[in-house]
Amino acid sequence: MNTRMVYRRRVRQALTIVLLLIAVSTMLLSQHPRVVLWSAWVALGYLLLAMVLLIFNQTRLMFVCLGCSAAICLFFNETKAGSGFPQYPGKQPPALEKNMQTEHESPPASQ
Repeated sequence: MNTRMVYRRRVRQALTIVLLLIAVSTMLLSQHPRVVLWSAWVALGYLLLAMVLLIFNQTRLMFVCLGCSAAICLFFNETKAGSGFPQYPGKQPPALEKNMQTEHESPPASQ
């Protein structure tokens, strides 16, 4: 495959700007329910594109894609817009246990 075009500096800079604009527009349009549903797929697409760029030894663009994927995931995880992600039906997250012990641990001295 001919990837010489991507090795040019201006092309890399243009691709970086386009990738960042897509990520920022996904976050700015978080009020729309359709964008919330598709944002997980956009983040996954960035992750897959980063793996392809790793194969073609394009580390700068790869890190841009990984950063965009992380930014989208963190944004929707920290905002109320992320509550629109589908939840697992009937399953609650496990409660944290305060006194977790394995069979090889001795009980604390205070007990």
